[in-house]
Amino acid sequence: MSPAPPIPVIFNPSARSAQAESRIDELKALSDRIVLHPTSQAGDARDIAASLAAAGAPVIVAAGGDGTVNEVVNGIASAGPSCPSALGLLPSGTMNVFAMDLGLPSEQMDECWAVIERGLSRSIDLWRANDSYFVQLAGAGLDASIIASTTWESKKKLGPLSYVLSGLRSLQQPSPILTIRAPGRDPVTGTVALIGNGRSYGGPFRLFPDASFDDGKLDVVVMKHHGIAEFLKLSLSVMSGQFARDGSVLTFQTPELTISAEGNVPFEADGELSGSVPVHIRHAGFPLRVLV
Repeated sequence: MSPAPPIPVIFNPSARSAQAESRIDELKALSDRIVLHPTSQAGDARDIAASLAAAGAPVIVAAGGDGTVNEVVNGIASAGPSCPSALGLLPSGTMNVFAMDLGLPSEQMDECWAVIERGLSRSIDLWRANDSYFVQLAGAGLDASIIASTTWESKKKLGPLSYVLSGLRSLQQPSPILTIRAPGRDPVTGTVALIGNGRSYGGPFRLFPDASFDDGKLDVVVMKHHGIAEFLKLSLSVMSGQFARDGSVLTFQTPELTISAEGNVPFEADGELSGSVPVHIRHAGFPLRVLV
């Protein structure tokens, strides 16, 4: 009987660097099938995944948080609809929203590896924003500004709390007006546009309670204005599962949308900066296979 083939694992050693060496040892201890592909700078995970996908790797594993996952997804997607590669996940970053939404045991590396070894997969919607791809969420305006102003050093020291502190600072700054256009709907304006493929945003917050990974639709939340009062109201809505009917927040589903604004307004995908608006978001035209 031939030995089981090796499985490439793309890993960011600089993520949560205080634990980097122990993470490497932990990964190596999971299986002798693992071949580590460390990254050294932004974009490496995407390039490594693209090379592996083009070579026909059956499985490509992203070991890290949502940023690493997004890069690996973009690398796999670059190989097009005929790519045989399935995405495996070993969640170990600051934020692991995608893995959590898929029901994977985040931070339980041995259990996640067992999922990868089992080899069962599901196809999920893959979305394209201009020339890049995402799988969990995207946003324009305030949330992307928060991501832009949250430093790596802050994330290393404070973890998810770093985003909260950046958010409080950003709430005090003026925000440009976004215009959101979707088929069959009148254009709407707001200061924040959040787009969900999965249900969760920023951790265990079910901002998109009706979202599904395989319904061919995006769930959109548009905030007409932003401020501390508005975000407190939004937080209460997330906890209760129902949005206020006072017109301050608009929600809808759509198969595609365009976001525009005057000036340089940042856009994020899967929690990572992904350029600026205008941005056209639509289905990639083919799904992504994920090991679950």
